[in-house]
Amino acid sequence: MTNDSLDDILRGGRLAAVFQPIAASRDLDIVGYEGLIRGPAGSPLEMPAALFAAARAAGRQAELERACLRTVWSRFAALALPGRLFANTSAATLLAPRALIGELAGLGIDGSRVAIELTEEQAVGDYARLRRVARRLGRHGFTLAIDDLGAGFASLRLWLELRPAWVKIDMVFVRGIDRDPVRQAFLAAIRDIARACGTQVIAEGVETAAELAKVRELGIDHVQGYYLARPACVPPRALLTGGDAERRAA
Repeated sequence: MTNDSLDDILRGGRLAAVFQPIAASRDLDIVGYEGLIRGPAGSPLEMPAALFAAARAAGRQAELERACLRTVWSRFAALALPGRLFANTSAATLLAPRALIGELAGLGIDGSRVAIELTEEQAVGDYARLRRVARRLGRHGFTLAIDDLGAGFASLRLWLELRPAWVKIDMVFVRGIDRDPVRQAFLAAIRDIARACGTQVIAEGVETAAELAKVRELGIDHVQGYYLARPACVPPRALLTGGDAERRAA
């Protein structure tokens, strides 16, 4: 994929935002949405993995991240979605807090409605600086979330260093949890750590009624996944439950 194609996407405003609900596990009330990005529909760069690979190859990942955040934030505001917006960013982008705060203010979004999901595509080198930035963002209402807990470079250390408001358990630990005592033990341990430090936990990748039931039983308070709803340009504002949810997921 040529750099010209990436130029076309970045300069032509051809990124699109989709949103996936995050809900309370007990009653499936929506508490917020994760904002996800897509490139031009039908193109080789439609999916984020290919899009970010092209940006890294061109040395333009930071530029793409900022464009993704602008796209997600502006669409969230335009849709007037309820609850909190969970927006992905890397440590490198997080370490430029002035830009983050300015962008949000320009869109009229209250920082208290935004959780910055820290991804771990790159190792974190300066934890002390990251803590200072997190405190600064906190003064503007932002909360922090650690994305894909258990799948990155040092997510447990990030949790220890940053004490985020949210952690999101990677879907690999949720898939088939109703049948796997080891996965159940892992989630129970995360639950206990979270309670000790006042962190809220989101189980990602919930795809079946049995997984949802087990996550509830283990005391994980929030869930996200295809069983609730797939990412969509215009996501639902309420979720189906029980048999209706089963029929929708089938």
